[in-house]
Amino acid sequence: MRRLSQLIPLHLLTALLAAPGHAAGLEYQVEIVAPSPLDDLLRQNLGVLRWQGSDYIDQEQLQRLYEATPKEIEKLLAPQGYFNPKITASMGTERHRWLLGFKVEPGEQALVHDVELQIAGAIREEADFGSRWAELIEVWPLPIGGYFTQSDWDAAKRRGVQALIIDRFPAASIKDSRAYIDPDKNSAELSVQYDSGPRFTFGQLQVSGLKQYSRELVERLQTFKPGEGYSQQKLLDFQTALQNTPYFSSVFLDVPIDASQPNDVPVKLELTEAPRYRTDAGVGYETDKGARTRLAFTDNNLRGRGWIGSLELKLQQREQRFDADVKLPPDVDGYRYSSSFQAKNEDVEAVRTSAQTLGVQRSRLKGLIEVTQALQYTRSAEQAAGKERQLNRALIASQAWSRTELDNPVDPRSGLALSWQLGGAAKALLSDTNFVRAWGRATWYMPVGDAGIVLLRGEAGQVVSDNSDSVPTDSLFRAGGAGSVRGYNYQSIGIKTDTGAVEGGRVLAIGSVEYQHRIVGKWRGAVFADVGAAANDWLSFKAYKGYGVGARWVSPVGPFALDAAYGAADKKVRFHFSLGIGF
Repeated sequence: MRRLSQLIPLHLLTALLAAPGHAAGLEYQVEIVAPSPLDDLLRQNLGVLRWQGSDYIDQEQLQRLYEATPKEIEKLLAPQGYFNPKITASMGTERHRWLLGFKVEPGEQALVHDVELQIAGAIREEADFGSRWAELIEVWPLPIGGYFTQSDWDAAKRRGVQALIIDRFPAASIKDSRAYIDPDKNSAELSVQYDSGPRFTFGQLQVSGLKQYSRELVERLQTFKPGEGYSQQKLLDFQTALQNTPYFSSVFLDVPIDASQPNDVPVKLELTEAPRYRTDAGVGYETDKGARTRLAFTDNNLRGRGWIGSLELKLQQREQRFDADVKLPPDVDGYRYSSSFQAKNEDVEAVRTSAQTLGVQRSRLKGLIEVTQALQYTRSAEQAAGKERQLNRALIASQAWSRTELDNPVDPRSGLALSWQLGGAAKALLSDTNFVRAWGRATWYMPVGDAGIVLLRGEAGQVVSDNSDSVPTDSLFRAGGAGSVRGYNYQSIGIKTDTGAVEGGRVLAIGSVEYQHRIVGKWRGAVFADVGAAANDWLSFKAYKGYGVGARWVSPVGPFALDAAYGAADKKVRFHFSLGIGF
């Protein structure tokens, strides 16, 4: 090994190179031979490569860089767990150009031979200390027999502290940590001593920023009580609950952490109220329902009690709808009660429907799961081409369940969305017929490499009734369109009459597979295949198939999709486009 002790330090070399009066720099080439990914690490950090092409390099300075490089390589490999690398260096000329070569054989990566974890502090007096400590040891990311790297070592120590901080001990710290490295044995012995610090408890909630809304609205969403043990998760849940309401435009929580004052720590909440009134208007177009105009008005503080009242008018080519609803703030158990009225006219596939629905419901979101119970009275008039007008009435009781776990709610790459509904009506209770309706849907996103996504979607439903003619149209099933079986017109798959109208069926089944691949920026290409149908029963069920290609653009409000789909049943190509994620 060359005598590096006589070399000028690199920081002094940098100053010398920056001095005026140097001639044009030498032309030289550097070849690094090392296994991946160490070759990338060396190419990005070695000084001899950073100075390549500089006008300030002469032969003497190049020699110094060359001689300093093996030591640099050793310093770069040590944090990766390689403490005995073999470095072969060479330097020569070819056609008036200097050639520098460094062949790196990193040797064996150091293994963790022993791990010793200790903890001191008030946590040892907790009733669940044994289980918490066992869990920390079980999930320790650098186990005996694992490869040692400095980054993994630092991450493991931080993870241990974080496990203490999030629950009752926010002042926890690392009291001492050591990594004993034996280069001859390529081994690492790790030792960490944590100090939990004192146990913290929540104090009173201190709220600032309230003007038009009452403190009671805030306290209903509070996830902790004074005297309870400190919990980061409860604070996060509280903040999220407040942000999910329309009452506040910003929510800031602060809990002062002072190890000398751990008891009854006040929780400081700073709120910025959102405007009470909001008006929304917009125009758009989609292939399913055509051009649309939308106008909406919302009052977030009806009667000064935080009730949310909204009116919405939506006019589309195939559907016109008016909605009015009132939503109450959540109660102490987290339930949200609401009432609604809807009037809708629809003209799709030679079936004209006019319906009015009055309903009440309650829902609760707990974690990732939302459960809703509803009672709705529907009066609908349906007239298919060539048939007499049919009037249907039903008082429908239902329950819906959904669970959404996505890595990104606007542009998901991985995750699962599940939902199902179960409802029915009885002839003895203000309904024209007895029926039970069940429906479910699942959407699964799976990443493929860095640029690909596979999307799987399944949907199924069934209505059980003696007389489907008396079941409201919205409770039956039709298929086809952008969010269903592509390659066919919107709701064009169902029970076809002799006059060409398409009525709803009692059964539904749809499956879809799609692959998306990033092309450039926020643009993706897609290929897909859909299969499914709606029918009167499973014996007459005949699946329709659609295949196609498409483009996706990730807009600020969700993916914009444009598809060209081939419907195999009628051998036609149709275009579909939509905005947003369909669950």
